[in-house]
Amino acid sequence: MLRFLRLFRMALWRGFEHDVFTSARAAAYYSILTLFPALMVVAAVLAASHQTIEFVQEIGDALNAIVPPGTKQAVRSYFENPESRPLSTLISATAIMLFAASGVVVSWMDGFVRAYRLEHCWHPLKERLIAFLLVLASFIPMTMATLSAAFGSEMENWTILHSSTQYTALILILSLLLRWILSMLTSVAVLALIYHFGLPRWQPWYRVLPGAALATVLWLLATEVFGWYVVNFADYNQIYGPLGVAIALLVWLYIISFIVLIGAEFNALIYPRVAQVAPAESVKAAEPAAQPH
Repeated sequence: MLRFLRLFRMALWRGFEHDVFTSARAAAYYSILTLFPALMVVAAVLAASHQTIEFVQEIGDALNAIVPPGTKQAVRSYFENPESRPLSTLISATAIMLFAASGVVVSWMDGFVRAYRLEHCWHPLKERLIAFLLVLASFIPMTMATLSAAFGSEMENWTILHSSTQYTALILILSLLLRWILSMLTSVAVLALIYHFGLPRWQPWYRVLPGAALATVLWLLATEVFGWYVVNFADYNQIYGPLGVAIALLVWLYIISFIVLIGAEFNALIYPRVAQVAPAESVKAAEPAAQPH
């Protein structure tokens, strides 16, 4: 435990040295541009698939569980009458969502390079393409987790209905635990994917799991702490008026991006970069050894 705390403190210090605040600020800006179009697209897809209103509301409730207090009504509003939005608006929202989401990953990748003290060797177009592919790949586990959260409620109700009343409390507890475990595993999987492919060097999967697990735990803790702070101390609506919800989300997304970058610093601290010798230098280093004495 003491070793972990020491490594965590060192990761924070390295993050300050590598100016993670700049990368987190850029990622938060792109994140706020991603969030609202993404909600609109998800709601429209569910409405087009002729899902029930209860199912759509379950998805909204699942998303409400991960956003800070005071912003839930704004999130939920996107799931009310989603079929009324024109197709052109949805196409524009999809394009904005994908471009902004790739911008989030590019900002994170810049922080990853600094964490490992590597050079920016990728062409900007290649970097943007990799970020775009990572966004698409991340949608798969995130979509599965969101759908599982919605279907999980229906399965929970069916199980309670067809079981004895004395097991109701146990079923509710197990269902809650399974949802939390699924959310954490999904977060670890997505972050490990981004840590693994978001760096211009190959590294085994086990080298990115510690930071992904740490960032997941910190993300959950930060959401709870920030929610408590917003409820008890901060009233963004009084300070920023109608922009209060957006500002609260922006601060929360900034904290999340900071945590993701600290996870990369933690990985780089545990498994530092192996010095790679250039081919020409390798030949020169081998020549003295090959010469007879």
